[in-house]
Amino acid sequence: MNSPVFIQFGLSGKGVAPAGIAIENTGHHHLLINVDDLDLSKPIPSSKNHLHFGGGQTETSIDLPPGKYELQLVLGDMYHVCLLYTSALPTKA
Repeated sequence: MNSPVFIQFGLSGKGVAPAGIAIENTGHHHLLINVDDLDLSKPIPSSKNHLHFGGGQTETSIDLPPGKYELQLVLGDMYHVCLLYTSALPTKA
């Protein structure tokens, strides 16, 4: 896989809106890179391994140096607390 890596976020049964918008069953995406432990009852932190897409984005391109990665997509509510998450997807850049 070459860098940058293009990723499109998929979602079914929920809505996507920018952070701070209070609509039931609606949130914004977070992409977790090599995150082993996440407390789903607390807001998702922001770091180089916890990417926030608070503008309501549904796709991104990210630079990943060669190596192995586990990517996980999390839908967070207006406060960045998990509404829905995927299993980690192993991938190689």
